[in-house]
Amino acid sequence: MILNFSTPTLTTRKGFLSQMIVFLFALFSILILRTFSSNLLLKNGIDSYQIHTLLNLGANLILISFSYYLIKKNRLENLAGLKGAKLQRWYLLIFPLVYLVFLNLLLNAKVGNPAIMDIVLALIYFVSVGFAEELSVRGFMQSYFITHYGKSKKSIILSVIISALFFGFVHLIKFDQGLYGELSQVLFATFIGAMFGAVLLVTKRLYPLIIIHAIVDIVGTLDKVGVPLENELKDPWTLESAIIVAALTLPCLIYAIIILKKYPLNLNQ
Repeated sequence: MILNFSTPTLTTRKGFLSQMIVFLFALFSILILRTFSSNLLLKNGIDSYQIHTLLNLGANLILISFSYYLIKKNRLENLAGLKGAKLQRWYLLIFPLVYLVFLNLLLNAKVGNPAIMDIVLALIYFVSVGFAEELSVRGFMQSYFITHYGKSKKSIILSVIISALFFGFVHLIKFDQGLYGELSQVLFATFIGAMFGAVLLVTKRLYPLIIIHAIVDIVGTLDKVGVPLENELKDPWTLESAIIVAALTLPCLIYAIIILKKYPLNLNQ
């Protein structure tokens, strides 16, 4: 089936820009307010893991609600993988799950000794992270770019790339890991974002990616569960360590390229 590239009209461009401005304003407002509130709590001597996690959980719930509202408003449920086609090519989910869990265990082999309530709260929180980040970036942003730029393979790949780059650069908002650490985080998130975006287009369901996202985040922060924020020890990043982490994440980008080249991107199913 040939999918023709459709150039947006001027009215469409205006509508597209207005929606994206609203989305970006809301997203960055939530993230900045969350960071500001967390820093304010720390300045007042409140470093409780549970309090800060509840703060982050609340911010995620707001972002989840807003992202879902935008998806519904723009009728993106099918393209976002929330309804429509059943899960397809489920086996493509195996590599993201296995490799990212392995990678996070490799980079973070430490496990703390948290209380039961901290573990329960952490599980709820990381599920909310999966929902918030996947609904906002893959669910809304990527799908919205596709509807704007058209459904040719070229425009679909462009939408995946833009969304992945945004997902990477939004991780700069805290900027608390030094220059090399932040650059590594950007590449790490961008490569994973490209992989998740490609997998969504082919499997056509977002929920498996939400679950994988949550599992990976849990594994990657096992040593931080229950730890007061001011007691978190952050090892300084060197250029070499940043390059190693980026290289270890590169297979995610390669996997995304393979999927986008190998599988048909028929978004009308």
